[in-house]
Amino acid sequence: MMRNFRKPLIIAAPKIGLKHPKAVSEIADFAPGTKFTPTIAKDYHDSSNIKKLVLCSGKVAFDIEAALQKEGALSHGVRVVRLEEIAPFPIQDLRAYMGGVSKDTDVVWM
Repeated sequence: MMRNFRKPLIIAAPKIGLKHPKAVSEIADFAPGTKFTPTIAKDYHDSSNIKKLVLCSGKVAFDIEAALQKEGALSHGVRVVRLEEIAPFPIQDLRAYMGGVSKDTDVVWM
């Protein structure tokens, strides 16, 4: 159903990510001339040969990154894209991340 007004997307999820030790920003990130980044990507081991693209948000991203760092060599060819903003959906950012990978790359949402 199409409406002539926008409704906010509300997701009920734990807010543990707000206190997570890796959920920090440098003071320079708040300086004039900077802007909000709706997506953050991190490649594991080999960014030229991505075999799996993992899309996630919130605490799940920190859990996935911890597991991949623990696995080491097993995480070869993985790119984790953390969505910091779900609405409006950052489709242009995702197209940019998907444009740099081959057609047979697995894309999963966690």
